[in-house]
Amino acid sequence: MSINYKDLVLEELNYNSYLQLPQLLNLQNLRSNPEHPDEMFFIIIHQTAELWFKEVLHETTKLVTGFRQDMVSHALKAIKRIGAIMELQVAQIRLLSTLTPIEFAGFRDLLKPASGFQSAQFREVEFTYGLRNPFFLNFFEKLPEIRARLEKIQHQPSIYDEALMCLKRAGHDVPDEVLNRTVTESPVLNEKLAALIKSIYEHPKEEFHWVLLFEAMVDLDEKLVLWRKTHAVMVERTIGRKMGTGGSTGYQFLRTREDLKCFPELWEVRNAIGAGSY
Repeated sequence: MSINYKDLVLEELNYNSYLQLPQLLNLQNLRSNPEHPDEMFFIIIHQTAELWFKEVLHETTKLVTGFRQDMVSHALKAIKRIGAIMELQVAQIRLLSTLTPIEFAGFRDLLKPASGFQSAQFREVEFTYGLRNPFFLNFFEKLPEIRARLEKIQHQPSIYDEALMCLKRAGHDVPDEVLNRTVTESPVLNEKLAALIKSIYEHPKEEFHWVLLFEAMVDLDEKLVLWRKTHAVMVERTIGRKMGTGGSTGYQFLRTREDLKCFPELWEVRNAIGAGSY
């Protein structure tokens, strides 16, 4: 017999009251009637994913502070934790593949018109890290506060911009066209910047901390790519190539976004190292 958390009254500080477990464990409201045995599983995975996205955004504020205060080691600490969280997110979304097509079909239609595209926090993560596609603003037409928040982020420097401004203040010749780029758009590969990063990799001297930071940034970018790829594969496995519940093309659209990169020059430098100079 399960505990009715609504009936618990917690007056003193303890594990349950500190974590507000009665409230938290009462947030899984199933729409199926009679209750489908797998809908709880589906809800919990998505709720915990949103909690982790909240933590990613929280850690990102520390990351930005590290860059703006020119404390590379602090930025490195933050981005390594963010990467570890996204690694967990990849593993978590794989859990959805344990749903057979019949099991998911048992309650999927009840989700319409809800869609993962309406995750404001994941969109905030992508916008913050530089993947700025205004198309996604359309999913928040009826949520003006969220749309305004995303539009504000779209007009601010991305995490990559913050890192490169920090690199410039450290005395490196970051190209002006990169520093003065239109921040509302996703980053585009700049060969001069790639050449600079290649030089830092090859001759770090006393600045090896930049190499460590770059590698941590690539780690995070890799986890974001893996999350999108895993999501696409999971969708194809559970519903095939059907339309998404929110009206998107589902799997087909997800595939178009799989290989997006937040830090293009950090990937491009791998093509150049050991292969001459730009």
